Amino acid sequence: RGKGGRERPEVRGSVLMLDDRLFGLDLEGWEARISTPRGRVTFRLLHGRYHERFRGARVGQAWIVRRGADFYLKVVFRFEVELREPDGRVLGVDVNENNVTIAWDGGAERVRTGERSIRTAYFLKRRRIQSALKTGKARRRLLAKYRRRERDRVEDLYHKIALRIVRKALEVGASAVVMEDLKDIRRRIRYSRAMNGRLHRWSFRRFQRILEYKAKLAGLNVVYVDPRGTSSRCPICGAELSPNGHRRLRCPECGFEGDRDVIGALNVMGRAREMWGASVPPEGPRVMPLAADGGRPSPRSGAFGSNVREGQNGSPRPTSRPG
Repeated sequence: RGKGGRERPEVRGSVLMLDDRLFGLDLEGWEARISTPRGRVTFRLLHGRYHERFRGARVGQAWIVRRGADFYLKVVFRFEVELREPDGRVLGVDVNENNVTIAWDGGAERVRTGERSIRTAYFLKRRRIQSALKTGKARRRLLAKYRRRERDRVEDLYHKIALRIVRKALEVGASAVVMEDLKDIRRRIRYSRAMNGRLHRWSFRRFQRILEYKAKLAGLNVVYVDPRGTSSRCPICGAELSPNGHRRLRCPECGFEGDRDVIGALNVMGRAREMWGASVPPEGPRVMPLAADGGRPSPRSGAFGSNVREGQNGSPRPTSRPG
């Protein structure tokens, strides 16, 4: 600004939003064209096999992001997808700070994400940098570097877990993925200062958005339900549950006992079915996980949670272990 004679436009910020009237994308020749006051600029795009799937899709919002000396083009693509007809067969998802638990008719699985450990490690690293370097460019550069690393690690984790959940939903024949509506959880609930810090570092809405778009691309409906009481009400009779040991709850009315996270996923399933007017089994055997010997446990046997399949960090290696 205020200087003439420059041959190319200069990007000063780290993010540049692109107006769709001044931006063109050619996925046949893998070029991006941007109109500027000094004329049209053409960029060659580095791409891989993953990007081939976007040929033929409508281009939505686009922006350029600068990371150090590198520039990345981020584009929102729009697809026309035919969603399955909702039929009551759903997969419930209970999102927690350190695990994601899913439940379907006949089984449940908990994936331990390790996100809390990742967040805490980078939080402590940044705090050490802030203590050692009070001001200066080196301080800002290091803090930005570790923020990017944390974001990239968590983002990669979210994508892997979301893909695993979508594959499971397709495998069990679900027509929808159901999640809790957590948009206002930070405002609704007041915790201690330490817990508030952890809650604000936890990007649960980001994970839900990733899971939503992956599910819709696969033709699955995505439903959000009221989260109130999902981890404290019996999924069989609706009574208030009582604590019964480490993260286990027991119903004083029907005797049902289970893992708290699995109960949350089951109640999420039930609320979606109620929305569609689908019937829910009164004794719940269809929503119970299979026993280790292949049989089906009784709702009152207390087997719920002891047969939850667990995986680590989105890996496809579930094992049978106590909940």
